[in-house]
Amino acid sequence: MTYTGLCSLLILGDDLSRVNKEAVVEGLKALQLPSGSFQATSDGSENDMRFLYCACCISHIIEDWSGIDLERAVRFVRRSLAHDFGIAEIPGGEGHGGTTFCAIASLSLMGQLETTFTEKEREGIIRWCLYRQQSGFNGRPNKPVDTCYSFWLGATLKLLGAYEFIDFQYNRNFILSTQDSKLGGFAKWPEYHPDALHAYLGLCGLSLMGEEGILPIHPALNVSQRVTKHLDKIQTQWKDGKT
Repeated sequence: MTYTGLCSLLILGDDLSRVNKEAVVEGLKALQLPSGSFQATSDGSENDMRFLYCACCISHIIEDWSGIDLERAVRFVRRSLAHDFGIAEIPGGEGHGGTTFCAIASLSLMGQLETTFTEKEREGIIRWCLYRQQSGFNGRPNKPVDTCYSFWLGATLKLLGAYEFIDFQYNRNFILSTQDSKLGGFAKWPEYHPDALHAYLGLCGLSLMGEEGILPIHPALNVSQRVTKHLDKIQTQWKDGKT
């Protein structure tokens, strides 16, 4: 929720001056586990790759990485690489499109994407992601395609420099086939009820392909480039001591 809250403030044009950044950093320190992963709250909640990603986004936004032990975090990502080159929620788990995105985006934000995996491993991750495309993308082998994975896998391939290898037309056709012509929005499958999550991620998937009328997106932070430009301006002011 901290990641979501910070993104929402940036989308609304806030300058983050009222955010207690020091407290946020101390909170991150308290939530990182010896494994390098993060738990969601301090009372023994879930802990996996999703929360490591949130911690990296938070640290990037407030421009303070002292709340994360980066060495342990990178080690956690490496240990979560599955035998088929998908990346799992936790070490020993099954590779999944959503957590592969979380891992790759985290490494990108940490500045560790180019050094964490061998060339063979990197090529294996790219191949695993590309194999997820049927028409749109699925999240795991032998699962149906789902609108949200056009972002999760698409953004992963964008960060890995391999997005041009997908079939743009098949992907676009699938996303648009899930749009509800009466209610609006996108669903996870064609002729299924639309929801806010898939409506958002459907738009994100179209944005990655440069769809006309949709703002370009930052593939690691999962917000529009307009928002990241606003964040860059805020961070420049911080460096200049203006806030």
